Amino acid sequence: MATTVNNTTVNSKLSIIFDAGYNKANVNDGPRDGSGNTESDVRIDQVTYFNVKSHTEVPSEVHALQWNATTNTGSIEYVDNRENEEISSLPQWATNVVIRCEAQVVYQNTFLEETESGDATRIANAETTASTARVNYLSGNSITY
Repeated sequence: MATTVNNTTVNSKLSIIFDAGYNKANVNDGPRDGSGNTESDVRIDQVTYFNVKSHTEVPSEVHALQWNATTNTGSIEYVDNRENEEISSLPQWATNVVIRCEAQVVYQNTFLEETESGDATRIANAETTASTARVNYLSGNSITY
């Protein structure tokens, strides 16, 4: 069995680890440690997305979400001492994080398309074009970048 999340099919596992990395350049990065744009590391089956902007999506008391698509069950781990919460459906915030991963793929594909075009102007504007494509994808899903 698989789980479809927006335009992504999860065949086996979805993991979202919130505030996973330590940003040495900014020790106050993250709502639990100060302020800033806390990020998640997301794994969908065998693909990992590092540093997905997610501070506006994941509740600050959540450390991780683990989802087993073969059983359509999972758990949410918290940063405090409470027990893990067993879940049988994905919360909206998890769907939004997956949409952010999809937007990252849109960015990467657009950037590659532009830089491999052979057109000097498109190559020079590749980052701007890719960023616009990502923002458009997110806004089309009612998420701001």
